[in-house]
Amino acid sequence: MRFLTALSIAAFFLLSPTTGIAQGLFENAGNESKDSASVDTPSKALQIGGYVKGALFGGQDNAEKTIMSGSYGQAALKLSAEKSGLGTVFAEARLNAGYKRGSAFATVDIREAWCGISPGPFDIKLGRQIIQWGRADAVNPTNTITPKDETALSSESDDTRLGNELLQIKAKAGISSIQGVWIPCYRPDVLPIADAEIPSGISIEDPQYPDIRFSNGGYALRFEVTHPSIDGSVSYFNGYSTLPGFDFSPGQTGLSLIPRAYRIHAAGADFSTTAGSLGLRGEAAFKYPFDDYDDLVHVPNPYVQYVFGIDKSIGNWSVLLQYSGLSVIDYKKLAKPALKDSLDPYAVKMYMAALASFEIDKMNRLFTGTSDQVSHSLLGNIQWSTLYETLHLKLAGMYNFTTKDYAINPSISYDIADAVNLAVGGRSVDGPDESQNSMVSNLMSFVYTELKVSF
Repeated sequence: MRFLTALSIAAFFLLSPTTGIAQGLFENAGNESKDSASVDTPSKALQIGGYVKGALFGGQDNAEKTIMSGSYGQAALKLSAEKSGLGTVFAEARLNAGYKRGSAFATVDIREAWCGISPGPFDIKLGRQIIQWGRADAVNPTNTITPKDETALSSESDDTRLGNELLQIKAKAGISSIQGVWIPCYRPDVLPIADAEIPSGISIEDPQYPDIRFSNGGYALRFEVTHPSIDGSVSYFNGYSTLPGFDFSPGQTGLSLIPRAYRIHAAGADFSTTAGSLGLRGEAAFKYPFDDYDDLVHVPNPYVQYVFGIDKSIGNWSVLLQYSGLSVIDYKKLAKPALKDSLDPYAVKMYMAALASFEIDKMNRLFTGTSDQVSHSLLGNIQWSTLYETLHLKLAGMYNFTTKDYAINPSISYDIADAVNLAVGGRSVDGPDESQNSMVSNLMSFVYTELKVSF
């Protein structure tokens, strides 16, 4: 069914590690867990920066015809200021215009806009923010706060992150800190199904997301220790998952699909350290839904996701390997229903309802990566910098040992000047017949060229 294929594509966009690997497996390496604007913390009264970028993306459609997947221009403006060491502000606005997968668009995105104060040992920030937790690369099980738009056409994984209105309070004490985050408003991941070709008899209803009430707010806590020999943290999240599930409602004229948010507990931990010349990173999270996952089709089973990575630099070479696994708790294999009596109207009605539940359950498991009881993936990246570190060659990839899906992402970037960069690259995504990657191969495989001038 074409629409279920489109929904499988959405699942791939949102949860497969392929896009993270393809866009920036090395981007987090060597960085401590931090919010996205922390590197912009000003030392002067006012700082103004940003960039202008032009990009072209090409690929194939489902008929194997060469197409222009995207063509756009983007201008970003960043403002930051500090008042007497007490008050801090940061804002980033992006103007975008062009074509994306056949549709023209022009948008203004206030990506972040927040104010902060630092009385004594406290740091307090209020406004639209992007917070990234976790020390692993590409796959971050503990990063439950920031929603994503994996449909973004960009060579930079940071462009997939979406800001949300947050209150963040951090208290520092020596090498440790306690951080609390309140999330008053729910912002979901982007579901790439708005333009899907929907067969007759199937419709998408308005999503059922929590309204703005105090009881619907989410919160997160993290205790972090930063030491010369090892960094680490433990965290807890109580709120709605940024990735909604799909519920359904059978009617007289067909089937209605309903995106529906669900609330979860998420307990996590991460660390980073070194062993000689090796960098070691690990991260794990246990996610458990509030609602009854046996009775509600849109609510996933509880599961544990874990990541372990090793990185090493040798001269101008950098190498990273990362293992990622997921284990489903209370796993039950889906059984496709059978029609017992095709001449009995009641049996046919019950069969159709059971079949719809089976298909939606299968789709939701794709969304959360819980189709198999245990799954294993290996991710890797090798990078070489030459010509006085102005030319950068990267090769990233992912292979899922459970599903046999894979992705390969080569790229070359050249620093024409201090603030001028030209990048070309591509991504190839595929897998066995009827696998998730096979279904989205033409959509997710592309080549690109980007020219970026920063100021």
